Amino acid sequence: MARLFRFFTTITVLSAGLLTGCASVQMAPSNEDAQAKNFTVNPQSAKLYIYRNEFMGQSIKMPVELDGKEIGKTISKSFLVATVAPGKHSLLSKAENDSSLEIDTEAGKNYYIWQEIKMGFLSARSKLQLVDAAQGQAGVRESKLIDTGTNPAKATNAANGNNASTAGTTPITNQAVSTTATATPLSTTNGDMKIEKVPFELGVSSITVERMAKQNSCQSEKGAGLLYKKGPVEMYRIACEDGRELKVRCELRQCQFFTP
Repeated sequence: MARLFRFFTTITVLSAGLLTGCASVQMAPSNEDAQAKNFTVNPQSAKLYIYRNEFMGQSIKMPVELDGKEIGKTISKSFLVATVAPGKHSLLSKAENDSSLEIDTEAGKNYYIWQEIKMGFLSARSKLQLVDAAQGQAGVRESKLIDTGTNPAKATNAANGNNASTAGTTPITNQAVSTTATATPLSTTNGDMKIEKVPFELGVSSITVERMAKQNSCQSEKGAGLLYKKGPVEMYRIACEDGRELKVRCELRQCQFFTP
């Protein structure tokens, strides 16, 4: 009975930590925050707004990855902005769970992704959701811009010769740029600049995943590639010759298909 009481006491304390306390990250200057909230578009690229507008989980920073590269860590009432080339992109929110979202973007459009916070077992969980412009802009307006060092406002200031821009910031031109501090290399295809994909990498359970894919009539010339690994958890993606793409989550070599 005493052990059970201590267990529930521990859970209560940990759960309370999801609602109290406060994490901090470097926030962008107010002028950049205001400029981002103008929601302007670039005819040559797409823009992603990833926002977290809830108070729950204030003590926890949640890394956000774009195409396999971390672009920043969110806190309560904050948002990130990323400028990307038109095409398919993958987002990943890392918390007690890992929530992924695939987005097929078009040039000249803004996309709004809500990083919803949920109660977890020992920590906060998250869920990435693509929302409409009305909901997304409302959520962004009640949040503050995180300084990633390459925010679109900084890039615009640099392009205009504004002294407020930071050294090493890449201006937005007619090509999309990476939003991470260490820029992802760009490759040229038919004259268009595109962000390179995550390098193909085998994992511990690649063979198991490939066997599962074959059982689901998925033939793949390349095989199962490791998306990312966190502790005992591995996530795989396998492209089928018939155009399908399967995703598999493995934990301690126990694998199952999942839909983001």
